[in-house]
Amino acid sequence: MADINDILGNERVKEHFIAAVHHKKISHAYIIEGDKGSGKKMLAAAFSKILQCETRQKTEEERACNQCESCIQMENKDHPDVIWVSHEKAGVISVGEIREQVVNTVDIMPYKGPYKIYIIDEAEKMNVAAQNAILKTIEEPPEYAIIFLLTTNRGAFLDTILSRCILLETKPVSGKMIERYLGERYKIPEEEAEFAAGFSLGNIGKAESIILSEEFRELKDLTLDILRYIHEIESYEIADKVKEYKKYKARIDDFFDIFLMWFRDILLLKADTSPNKDIARRKIIFKNEYVSLRKQADKLKMDSIDYIINRINRARIRIKSNVNFDATLELLIVEARREF
Repeated sequence: MADINDILGNERVKEHFIAAVHHKKISHAYIIEGDKGSGKKMLAAAFSKILQCETRQKTEEERACNQCESCIQMENKDHPDVIWVSHEKAGVISVGEIREQVVNTVDIMPYKGPYKIYIIDEAEKMNVAAQNAILKTIEEPPEYAIIFLLTTNRGAFLDTILSRCILLETKPVSGKMIERYLGERYKIPEEEAEFAAGFSLGNIGKAESIILSEEFRELKDLTLDILRYIHEIESYEIADKVKEYKKYKARIDDFFDIFLMWFRDILLLKADTSPNKDIARRKIIFKNEYVSLRKQADKLKMDSIDYIINRINRARIRIKSNVNFDATLELLIVEARREF
């Protein structure tokens, strides 16, 4: 588990937590909002470690010592007073789960630490009944209770919950910072770190997934095989290619991101009017594909690029709405090909 100062970026969130410790103004409820992989769990865990640190309680330091029993338990994710709320169904956190893990246990004093901390990841998945169940705890918490609601969408919460929580937002980390971190930690080539940093758009969790996942590498290669020749691909080839995506259904968002980044690169090349073409080349994500991208940028009109980007976003929504998988991908590729 990273120490709070070792977490990349998100300086405002970290400063808020350190100031809260310094001034002894700890809130009973926090909402941390940000994209998946943006560091929400790391921030909540790092702050929890500071709050529960036995050395800090004696010395009033604003950092965790990383050596006491409490810090070691936090590292091992088995601290008895830091509860990671779980849920069985992927799409919902039920009222029963909130009652069992939070409401019915919050009045039990902490076993050893000064605080009893509940961390609810994907908290936007709490249904209305679950939110109403936890609301009373947020409104009238025991002195020692702290609740973290980690979410990608604060709009899913009841207004009564929003009004009673401190809202903190994660922000994208700079590309250079991510490149340096990936290079130092994983000892990868500079161009590989640069691609992951650019593709992730400042999301450190996503950047690490790109580096570590063989599945992502396979998906990227498969998709680039289509994109390089999308302007001349035959209809029968499209159907055959789409069949290969069935094994990557769990990472379909990555497919759409690759598609989107490809045409975003084309848009950058198309819009560049400077005589020095190296400037635009340095800004694109798929630098190794420059020749193919430049060729397609010369063929496409700006309106066509906008149209394709719109179709990519529409296809992503259709997949999330459980529209037929193969048909949605085939239609997207056909619509993109038609614009050349």
